[in-house]
Amino acid sequence: MAYSKEDLSNAMEECGTGASMGATARKYGIPRSTLHDHISGKHKQVGKGGPTVLTSSEEREIALTCMTLGGMGFGLTRNLVEIVLVEYIKEQQIPNPFRSGIPGRDWWERFLRRWPCLSERKPQHLSKKRAEASHPDIINGWFDRVEELARSVSLDLSDPESAHRLWKCDETGLCTAAGSKTLLVKRGSRQVSEVSSGSDHEYITIHCAGCASGEPLPPFILYKGKNMYRRWMEGGPAGALYGISESGWMDPANFLSWFLKLFLPAVSHLTETGPVLLFFDGHYSHISLELIRAARQSNVHLLCLPPNTTYILQPLDVGFFSPLKTNWRKILKLYRLQTKGQKATKETFPSLVSQLWESVKPEHCKGGFRGAGLFPLSRQHILTKLPPSATLAEAEQASSESGQSRQQAKHVTCDSCGHEMPATPLIKTRLTSYFTGVLQIQKERPSSLSFISI
Repeated sequence: MAYSKEDLSNAMEECGTGASMGATARKYGIPRSTLHDHISGKHKQVGKGGPTVLTSSEEREIALTCMTLGGMGFGLTRNLVEIVLVEYIKEQQIPNPFRSGIPGRDWWERFLRRWPCLSERKPQHLSKKRAEASHPDIINGWFDRVEELARSVSLDLSDPESAHRLWKCDETGLCTAAGSKTLLVKRGSRQVSEVSSGSDHEYITIHCAGCASGEPLPPFILYKGKNMYRRWMEGGPAGALYGISESGWMDPANFLSWFLKLFLPAVSHLTETGPVLLFFDGHYSHISLELIRAARQSNVHLLCLPPNTTYILQPLDVGFFSPLKTNWRKILKLYRLQTKGQKATKETFPSLVSQLWESVKPEHCKGGFRGAGLFPLSRQHILTKLPPSATLAEAEQASSESGQSRQQAKHVTCDSCGHEMPATPLIKTRLTSYFTGVLQIQKERPSSLSFISI
């Protein structure tokens, strides 16, 4: 039945003058039970739908608090919001209307519909060290150093002719068994399972490199083991390099081997006429005296990224590895179908990587450099997408001035949906202490900018 607030008000007024409730309900097209509940006082709001646990103004304050904390990188989970709501109900001595004592999914969904400025999003998990490393001072210091080095070697990082002189390298692990993220099943199925190829799968390291002009190098495949076998190197990508280590991960000796046998031959025609810049993370597994010496003699300038910033500054992490691993899962799925569920092994790994390398496109390398703000050089591109925790200092300063702000503006407007909300939350018991704890983190500052260039 469709009825307006005005219809409901008129019906309540007529019933108050002695009119029949049933006849009045039929006259205005309102359910009799709804009209009865409003007249008896069970519904405190005039309008369609059931009563909300909190008033509109109280919900506004919860929504504002969620947006404030979410914007700082410490967003509230559904569970925490529900706990705070229950605590508030107890403090205000409001009868708990929830059957299990806590809000359910229905309440949560209705709450989000009432406040379209909020939405559920999967968080980007960011460690405290990464949050601190992403402080604007660190990012600006990094780009200052890159610009200084480029000037010293007369390299224009905005000139397309310089793109082939900028290289990046990093390693990642490819699993020999890839499960599905989702499966298509009959609606209502309680158990969704997938037959795997066993629990003895492993991760095999591949070391990748590419330049800003879009050219990737053949991969360096690194196995875990003490001895290398020829069958582990058959059928791989053209020009690929192979190695072994006890852990299966990169170490200084293998990185030096890659640098001397794969990288330097690929850029020798460039180093004869000018400098080459190689970006990589400064993990101990990459650094050795022999590497530094070889780079200096070959006109290659090594630039180590600031610690804990590779997720935002490493071109491979930014734009290369994601499509690479997506294609890898597709290749493994097809391999399992063709081999009736067999898992990939060291013997079959090279041929699968060969298929993978055929899917690598120049746009992946170019996009990585562009996304990391390295080519064309653009520090502002990175500063504008820093995680919210990098702005804690500004938030702390704003918090110290909050007294004046409250006097000047009692309400704020949500940029997303235009809702006007109180500037000062009523929900103080837990959220205020939580907010204070968030601001306390900013007291620990990164001590130094750690990178080297040669």
